[in-house]
Amino acid sequence: MRLSLSFTGFGPILDDLPAVQTAEECGLDGIWYAEHICAHDAVVPTAIYLRETQRLEFTLMGINPASRHAGLTAMELASLAEIAPNRVRAAIGTGVPDMVARIGKSIDKPIASTISLYRSLKAALAGNELTMDKPDFSFADYRLTPLGPPPDLDIMAVRPRMVETAARYADGVCLSAGSSRPYLAETVRQVESTLAATGRRREDFRISVMIPAVITEELDKARKSVASVLSAFDATTAEYLAAGAIPPGALVQAAERGSAEAAKVFTPEVVDALAIVCPPDGIAESLASYAETGVDEIAITPLMPPAQVPDLIRLLAEHRPELTAQCSTTP
Repeated sequence: MRLSLSFTGFGPILDDLPAVQTAEECGLDGIWYAEHICAHDAVVPTAIYLRETQRLEFTLMGINPASRHAGLTAMELASLAEIAPNRVRAAIGTGVPDMVARIGKSIDKPIASTISLYRSLKAALAGNELTMDKPDFSFADYRLTPLGPPPDLDIMAVRPRMVETAARYADGVCLSAGSSRPYLAETVRQVESTLAATGRRREDFRISVMIPAVITEELDKARKSVASVLSAFDATTAEYLAAGAIPPGALVQAAERGSAEAAKVFTPEVVDALAIVCPPDGIAESLASYAETGVDEIAITPLMPPAQVPDLIRLLAEHRPELTAQCSTTP
């Protein structure tokens, strides 16, 4: 199973560079970097980190049809793939509606828009000549000249229809932070069913998930910190992701009474079901519980100050052999 690191894109770019370098040195598999409107893009940080590493794969998360023209995005991805062949991947997502609205856009048909962006990027990155009109962008005699292998393209998904879309079209699916193990196991089952029905090979498709994590002996304080982050998610989406951990309707009803009430739903037991909050000696067991869901890649999202993340990475690397041993003995 792949073990990677995920950055939210809200912190200073250079503050995360020591963590990237440590991930390279300690043998992690990849770095995910999310772009958010009014925060960071994913292209510039990825370019910086690629030049500082030789091995890590980088996934640009949140490439979305509201804020990006497929032609320009293909140029950026092709440039990154040129300087780091076979080390670039991108994940297409619809974006956060409130943030997308800040640039005067909206995603009115999320599945259709996602498929359109995916197909257009694939065609452009393959060097095909494109002339077409799409609701979100157009091409006129467009032909890219890529100088490196085209990156794989994933689709970010939460609910069944987008998960099915990813399994039908994309190279992989990226699943959200805040996902419970039952949700992940059911989503893996759905992906594998769709792949089989469409004649696609499971080994050619990657299922990845972001997992918030705090490794500390101060568990009560850490759980409150994670609860604060998770309670800021859209309540309907967060409740859906938390299948088996939050009773249906509980979070939505609490959120209607305010953010403080929503945070109360994230009890220590709920937080432990949706994130990794443990002391150092609990890392391998926590990771193994996610591996048992059938996902192919875990991307740890550290909810810790940047200066503490390199030590977290060293702990992950130290306990990775235990994770590998547990996974190999799981029936």
